[in-house]
Amino acid sequence: MKKIFLLFFILCCGISYSQIEIPKLTVDASLNNLLRYGNGYEYTGLNKNSKEYFENLTDGRININNIILGFRYEISDPIEYGRNFKGFRKRFAEYNHDIGISIRAGDYWDIVSRGMTMNIFEDRTLGYDTGIDGIRASFKHNFGKFKLKTQFLGGDMEYSDYLNPTRIETYKVRDANIEVSPWKNVTIGTNYVFAKGRIPGALDTTNIKAELPEVYLGFSFKDFNFYSSYAHKNVMSEPNNSPNYRGFSSQGDGLYSSLSYSKSGLGITLDYKNYRFDLTGPDNRGTDRPTKLLPFQNPPTAQKEHTSTLISRNPHVTNFNDEVGGQLDIIYVGSEKFFMNVNLGVASEHYKYADVDTTAVINYQRVARDNNFIPNITDDAFNPFWEYFVEAEYYATEKLYTKLAFSRQSNVVYNQINPNSSEKILTSTIPLEVRYELNDNYALKFNFEQQWEYNSIRTGEKNFMNEYVSVNLTKSPFLGITVSGEFTNDKEEPTGKSSWFLGEVIYKLNQKNQITFSYGSERGGLKCTNGICRYVNPFEGFRFALQTSF
Repeated sequence: MKKIFLLFFILCCGISYSQIEIPKLTVDASLNNLLRYGNGYEYTGLNKNSKEYFENLTDGRININNIILGFRYEISDPIEYGRNFKGFRKRFAEYNHDIGISIRAGDYWDIVSRGMTMNIFEDRTLGYDTGIDGIRASFKHNFGKFKLKTQFLGGDMEYSDYLNPTRIETYKVRDANIEVSPWKNVTIGTNYVFAKGRIPGALDTTNIKAELPEVYLGFSFKDFNFYSSYAHKNVMSEPNNSPNYRGFSSQGDGLYSSLSYSKSGLGITLDYKNYRFDLTGPDNRGTDRPTKLLPFQNPPTAQKEHTSTLISRNPHVTNFNDEVGGQLDIIYVGSEKFFMNVNLGVASEHYKYADVDTTAVINYQRVARDNNFIPNITDDAFNPFWEYFVEAEYYATEKLYTKLAFSRQSNVVYNQINPNSSEKILTSTIPLEVRYELNDNYALKFNFEQQWEYNSIRTGEKNFMNEYVSVNLTKSPFLGITVSGEFTNDKEEPTGKSSWFLGEVIYKLNQKNQITFSYGSERGGLKCTNGICRYVNPFEGFRFALQTSF
């Protein structure tokens, strides 16, 4: 009996084994590590304070067939910007199927269309992170010529105010998106966001509920491409324990459109923005206002982002709550050796405000105007901004490359209490770059920037100059050495300094490992990415970074 049972067991095992199809296992893994260290002094005005940061980020990823597992282990003690942290900051599991299904659980960042109602991202250099911890599920498939894309996002967001990291806003976010292409070159989409948030203020925390529906359309015809998106925003803020605060509701909206034309050697793009997500008076625009643009929104800036050191010192900070304007960008390729870019940008607020109370109490009232869908750049009360920029690149020979540009910018920050104290900044900047290949291994790059600036709130001389010079020597592909200096004759420079010098060495151990050393002083100023700007204090000292990949 035992022999018969044993024989039956062996036969069953054999049959079962023959029926099991073991899929081919494909496994790959990657690991990236970034170590950053800095030690020196940071200036706040004339105050000089010691500054040290030590950050290590390890990002790991394992891909097993269609399943991806990922994590980030972080040691930020102390962090350069933001809050100190030790431990697993991010982790996720993601599954992708060939039929178009994708599911991710854990931390993620994403953008829906152009980001009018949903655009969450991270920028470590600004200490900015609006990632969501939750679920993202999407389905994308083609039914013949008909294309369908649907997506659901849900989870929790913990947003640390990058200008005041100890102020934490929390949100529960739900987002549903559907996008179809019924005909070739036509895309129609809609997105809906619902969120509950807790926004700390000066005296208490305010609970809000927000709804943001959006529709967008894109199509192309021959050499033309058109895109337009409209978003509505409705926020209900609940009463809290602050004196006389009973809560209120606010409605706003935003429109962004882009028309572009491209043909051989020529590209033209016209962007238009009309953002009214939280129109309110000048005395009610705090960063903790419950009905302001919510952190998971980040619409297009519709203005040029510069790489020039001096031009980017005075960027126009887009006011997504109240701004109308746009830009015209033209790219012309004359030949393989000649390239040209012309950019014109304008923006202003929709309305100006007047104090209608004749007593010491300030009571602003909006001044009605026609044509508020176009910017007003002639009246300072609208906080106008304009810029024109021209840049040309030319390859004189196979070894010699040159780039020359000119920028003219005007920006006004209007003072409602005392208009004569409004800050008006007018700059003219010429950046020049020359690069020359000495031989097959060595190349030399020279950058020079000259800027003339007028600032109306200077108590003494209102006109002054800024200069930036850098020389870079590279030995391909391993070594780069840069020495740079920045100078000003501004007698009211906040740090009291007139020059800054910095040396930097980049050495590549191989294609996946790189070391960076720098020492010297760096001039502070605004730093912007995708319309998010923070003021970076001047720094003096040593920086080190080691970037490795496996």
